[in-house]
Amino acid sequence: MQFPTVDNLSVSPSSSTTESTRQSFSERYSLEDSDSDQDYCPRKEPKPLPPVNDQSELRRKIMDIQKDSKLSASEKAKQMQNLMSGGWMAKQPKQEPVLNRIAHGDFNTLTEQDLEPTFHNKELGIYGCKHYQRATKLQGHCCGRWFACRFCHDEVSDHNIVRNLTTTMMCMHCNKIQPAGQDCINEECGKRISKYYCKECKLWDDDPKKNIYHCYECGICRIGKGLGQDYFHCQKCNVCMAISLKGRHKCIERNLESDCPICGEYMFTSTTTVIFMPCGHCIHYKCHQEYIQTSYQCPTCFKSLANMTEYFKRIDAMLELHKMPSEYQNTFSEVYCNDCELKSIAKYHFLYHKCDYCKGYNTKVLNTIEKNVIDSHVSEETISELE
Repeated sequence: MQFPTVDNLSVSPSSSTTESTRQSFSERYSLEDSDSDQDYCPRKEPKPLPPVNDQSELRRKIMDIQKDSKLSASEKAKQMQNLMSGGWMAKQPKQEPVLNRIAHGDFNTLTEQDLEPTFHNKELGIYGCKHYQRATKLQGHCCGRWFACRFCHDEVSDHNIVRNLTTTMMCMHCNKIQPAGQDCINEECGKRISKYYCKECKLWDDDPKKNIYHCYECGICRIGKGLGQDYFHCQKCNVCMAISLKGRHKCIERNLESDCPICGEYMFTSTTTVIFMPCGHCIHYKCHQEYIQTSYQCPTCFKSLANMTEYFKRIDAMLELHKMPSEYQNTFSEVYCNDCELKSIAKYHFLYHKCDYCKGYNTKVLNTIEKNVIDSHVSEETISELE
């Protein structure tokens, strides 16, 4: 079976999918990075155990864990999880070690490295880092070290900067240490640090092609021209959305305050583009593009990601050509439809079960039963239609 693909954020079950189906699919929007108000405590990854190939050995180790009276229930569960995933973790590519223990710097002392400017594009002489264009370094309120941005700090630290607590910056033009602001206060310099500056988020960005605005409802900065221009803030979803979605999206309370169902990153403050699927759930655009290569269902609620009528018609045609063996003619399945959320009876099949209401195949088998069992619950007319 060939799964549908996506074109311009539209699932395309076949080449005959109409343009209206494409336009009905989810619309995307971008989020600018931000901090939460809480300190971040990094989660320690479990140490991978050597793969256990012998199933009897695996069972023995699980039994040993279960019998250990010194372990609590949660500790037993954690050890068994590590044991079961040990083979998978051992196969994962090893990551480069992170310098995750930076010594706290002297808040009043600058090193030669601190005074060295960093560049977003060294050839063009654009100050900043790989994350931002900006002519400033910020001093971490937590450790006193100097970095071009919070991401540069977080990548090599065992703690995260709470960015709105930043109070001190250094101008890269003149190395003047000063309170955080948009312009250098050194009279001999006086240069603008960045085109955009948010005093709430302590965010500097000098990219002339980027539009940024601060949403006081979200409490962070977002990519876009601003509320009422290209974005609006949905109070129920508690997130800024493309203005084209106003009045025609499915509201889910505090929708974006969740992890991406594919990569697990917290989406509310994610700097990666997020989209809303037709069911209303959110997902990273990049994760979505990879996910729909193998599935047409929402990974959260399992509803279809687009109009699958043409795709389901192809399944109908295939089932007409390939009949089930005669011994299954009196076997039926009770199914739940993920799309219309109704239960019905369908002819038993190894793979496909058709919803009796919406005629789709996005169903889940609840139970397999014989005809004589359902005779008292389903009309003869319904059974004859299924046959």
